[in-house]
Amino acid sequence: MKLQISLCFFLLLIWTITGLGCGEDSSSTSVEPGEESEQIVDLEGEDNSQSGMVSGIITNIKTGEPIPGVTISLLGKTVETDAEGRYAFTEIRYSDSHNLIVMDLDYQPKMKKFKLRTEQVQLNVPLSPKLGAVSGVITDGTTGNPIPGATITLLDQMQTTEIDGRYNFTGVPYSQTISLMITAADYQSKTENFELRTGRVGVSIQLMPTTNPETEIPQFLERFSALIESLDIGKLKTIQELFSETYVAGDDPITLLGLATGVIPAMFDDVNPTITKVFGKYDALQFEFNKIQVEVTNTRKASARLTLHIISEEGAGPDKPRAEKREIIVDCQIDFRKEDTLWKIVFWQLFNVEFL
Repeated sequence: MKLQISLCFFLLLIWTITGLGCGEDSSSTSVEPGEESEQIVDLEGEDNSQSGMVSGIITNIKTGEPIPGVTISLLGKTVETDAEGRYAFTEIRYSDSHNLIVMDLDYQPKMKKFKLRTEQVQLNVPLSPKLGAVSGVITDGTTGNPIPGATITLLDQMQTTEIDGRYNFTGVPYSQTISLMITAADYQSKTENFELRTGRVGVSIQLMPTTNPETEIPQFLERFSALIESLDIGKLKTIQELFSETYVAGDDPITLLGLATGVIPAMFDDVNPTITKVFGKYDALQFEFNKIQVEVTNTRKASARLTLHIISEEGAGPDKPRAEKREIIVDCQIDFRKEDTLWKIVFWQLFNVEFL
């Protein structure tokens, strides 16, 4: 009996030492030396139990005007601004490090960092427009030649085309629809709509003329002939007005021969003396332009290749027993330019002078 009691006591002691009867849950996970138990750490200081609203207005940084249709992204959610540039996100968790991403085709993208620790945050974001360049050439729709002096208007900028018809605008905001307006004297005005989505866009325009130099130049020459043939010194000023103040004649040998005979003036200042001498010298004069071939550069610049037929009569005088009659045929080219609304002679060159 004593042996049985001693054996039971020994087993009870072993059970106590090994912890089999300590009353703890034997299924709990033990931690080995050197290991740490897993913990959830809020590295951003987030509080998922609370949320708020983020809203605001997206505007143009230059004009201050609201921008509709801008894409706003936050925590995987995406919205677009309304007609007044407004946006709103609801049920956004509290955090000290949110990123609001704002994107639009016409503006530089922007990311805005912010904290959300209240029920509502107002976050207005100004965007800088993307800028590009617009360039091109303005040409005559009939000849294809460049038009200098055309006025180009783009947004609040204005330029005049160079002698080669070119223009170039820089710093133009990106836009889905931009209007380029072109006006030029003696041409139909035109408006060209285009899209600017890249760093540079080429827009070349043809303008259709409203006048026709091919008919105006022969009419000019016919009037010139009538004024010379009148031998009326009272029309001297009118004749001078047919020449540009920049007028010069050619300096080649044949043209110099024509200058020596007094057929044409050498430069603008010689117009009056030359015509005065002609009117005083001759009693009758035929001054006729024939075989006129007009080459049009644009509605304000042209040249004519032609034949000038001159028949002059010089009456008898104390030194001349009888009247003299001379006939000259001159092959020449005359260049014209329209100044304001009037055609004027700017250059005169002779190719052949034949005395008959």
